[in-house]
Amino acid sequence: MKKESDIFTFFVEPSAYTLDLIKNVYEPLSIDYIFLNDKVIIAKSEESAPVKTVKQFTFLKKILFLLDIASSHKLIIINGYNHWEFAFLFLLNVLKGQRFYLAIESDTQAKEDLGLRKKIKRLFLKTVFSNSKVLGFSGGNFTHKQLFRQYGMDEERIFLMPMMVNNKKFEYSKKKRERSPFTFLYVGRIIPHKNVEFLIKSFLDAFSANEDVKLKIVGTGKSLEELRKKYSKSPNISFEGPKFGQDLVDAYHTSNVLVTPSLNEPWGLVVNEALSAGLPVLASSRVGAVYDLIENRDTGFIFDPEKPEELKILMRKIFEDEDLYERQSSNAAKLMKEYWNYELYRKNLEDAIDYVKQHISGVKK
Repeated sequence: MKKESDIFTFFVEPSAYTLDLIKNVYEPLSIDYIFLNDKVIIAKSEESAPVKTVKQFTFLKKILFLLDIASSHKLIIINGYNHWEFAFLFLLNVLKGQRFYLAIESDTQAKEDLGLRKKIKRLFLKTVFSNSKVLGFSGGNFTHKQLFRQYGMDEERIFLMPMMVNNKKFEYSKKKRERSPFTFLYVGRIIPHKNVEFLIKSFLDAFSANEDVKLKIVGTGKSLEELRKKYSKSPNISFEGPKFGQDLVDAYHTSNVLVTPSLNEPWGLVVNEALSAGLPVLASSRVGAVYDLIENRDTGFIFDPEKPEELKILMRKIFEDEDLYERQSSNAAKLMKEYWNYELYRKNLEDAIDYVKQHISGVKK
């Protein structure tokens, strides 16, 4: 493995955070890439250049393209393992005598396998993850790495590849935020498993009599109209609709605390965005980001998304204790600026590249 041009990456789709990652990490390392799909919500306020996707190829051209990538690269990175392109490359590598390394980048958390479908998935993943030429690029250090271990991957083949946004886009320049009104913020899709009504009810239970505390809900989805009809009469709650680009940044900068009440969330990049903006985060224990960005970090609190009393208590606590709020706000911005950033991602990617180089050459440090 002579140079970074021996590496190729398949990204799923050209989302804003992926394009930022490419610009700040992959392009400086001269790592070539392509997208599997072109379906993505593009921010209206941001210009987006056309991107090259596998989807544009005919089926025959896709096969020829994959064969060419496999024959000319020593490390192939692909986002996720549930694409046919991944299965094709894995089988090709087995049949061709393991000529290259295949890295799976994943934000999936480890969970118990139940049911026939899960058992089939378990068999597939054990076959893949136990292969010595497969690497795990884990979005977080804890439940995300455990996914790879759970299905038989050796520890030396698992690398942290942190789930990332462009922190600088969300940084808050002022020293201190306004506390009147004190604003709790939700950002995301408004669909059942995001648990938004749970948040609304907890908020109203805690602050219905205090007009100086607000809940701002940013996003859209199939549950929006139902929730708007039920709660829009409350003077404390505003439904802001979807926001992108600078409008989204402004939503963070004019709020005090982010709440993410999801019943299921592999990671939750809104947590990164909020912390970068200096917002403490109250997050469900089922949001994957909490283990790396909140637990033992003093950047917010974690709650059970099925116990509204827990969230109510935490919302009141962070509102009433100004010293606690200021400390967590400062810790949040510092964590993202000094640690969970593109430098961390690049270092870990370079460690994985070194691992491949050493094993290809037959020399281990």
